[in-house]
Amino acid sequence: MSSPSSPDPLARLQAVHAGTRRRLQALAGAEASDPRAAIAWIEGPARIAHDILEQRLFPALIESMAGSDAVCLKGMTGGLARGRADLDRRWRQAVRPALEERADAAGRDARDARDTRGARDAHEACDAHETLAAWTGDYLDWLTRADEELLPMAARLLDDAALDELTADCARLDGAA
Repeated sequence: MSSPSSPDPLARLQAVHAGTRRRLQALAGAEASDPRAAIAWIEGPARIAHDILEQRLFPALIESMAGSDAVCLKGMTGGLARGRADLDRRWRQAVRPALEERADAAGRDARDARDTRGARDAHEACDAHETLAAWTGDYLDWLTRADEELLPMAARLLDDAALDELTADCARLDGAA
């Protein structure tokens, strides 16, 4: 049974989402951000938190419901899982490579970058920025749905045993940041 001193797993997941949100907003904004740090976060704590949602929280929520409510919840969790799969595919195919290129370009000498940057490179940079902006917007929407729809429902529906299992899974977040 959860004790008062046990960390709230839902709050931990929301904290990871808040950290992800900050990094996404920095990447999409005009401010300088460290692409490699963003990659490490997205492939570390953010991925772990999403895995916990799909592997532990979604099944626990569905198990806590009965009848037509479970069908509705399966639709919600299924939609979030499909959304995450799409985000992951786009991350691997376009966004991560664009961030790695941004990190590599930032590391090159300014003179070399000026000498080798042509119209084609500028067009590719524009395409990469548009890809990143679209992906970031979709990811922020996904986080909002999880935080505003799913986690509050979990707080109401999960029993102590399910929360204890979720707390144990959240231990994977320790040291992942």
